[in-house]
Amino acid sequence: MTAPANAQPAGQPEPTQPVGPHPGDEPRANPAARWLTILIAIVLLASAGVVGRDLWYYFQNDDSSDSWLRPVFEFVGRAVIDVPAVTVGIIIAIVGLFLIIYAFMPRAHTHVRVNSQASIWTRPVDIARKATNVTRSEVGNSRIQSRADRKKLRVQVEDDGTGASLQERLAYTLQGELQGLKTPPAISVKVLPKAQDPATAAGSPGTSAGADAAVTPATADTGSTAVQPLPEQTQGVQR
Repeated sequence: MTAPANAQPAGQPEPTQPVGPHPGDEPRANPAARWLTILIAIVLLASAGVVGRDLWYYFQNDDSSDSWLRPVFEFVGRAVIDVPAVTVGIIIAIVGLFLIIYAFMPRAHTHVRVNSQASIWTRPVDIARKATNVTRSEVGNSRIQSRADRKKLRVQVEDDGTGASLQERLAYTLQGELQGLKTPPAISVKVLPKAQDPATAAGSPGTSAGADAAVTPATADTGSTAVQPLPEQTQGVQR
């Protein structure tokens, strides 16, 4: 008899194979020093061009009188070390220290991990949009404002007449909808006073409307007034 092709030698442990998908790296913002590095690279390339131009003139024409760098070196060589010069040196040293710290700053966190074996991430603005949609499904056409970051979710909604029960109901519903996140944000729901209906405002005391208020031609036959949808705002903050 022959041994199976996949048989392991005696005494050798079986290799461990990864099981299932593994999450990828967290998406983050661009490094803080990215644009500063590009700017410094442009300055260094321009300086290299000036040096190359001076070297070409010197070796080709054997003439250094037309050098662009010579006046700079002469100015630095003849400069007097006084209080302004020391001040400029200190400022340059502080700027250099700031650039070193800036280069080591970590990239900002911009996404929230979804509780899944796969690498799925969502943005705070998507969480705010989700909260706005869930709130609208609960209270219907109402004024809604959602603002989210990686740690907090703030929702402001117009009162539908239930008051505190609306706040508790929305907080419970949003908490259930965001349980799919690995680190759900803290939820804060604020109930705003109900905005005054334009038709009611037109019939308030001090106006000539009241019970004899005029109706528009579009609503004269049905006796109802068209209600315009109130605005909604959705914001996301990346931190």
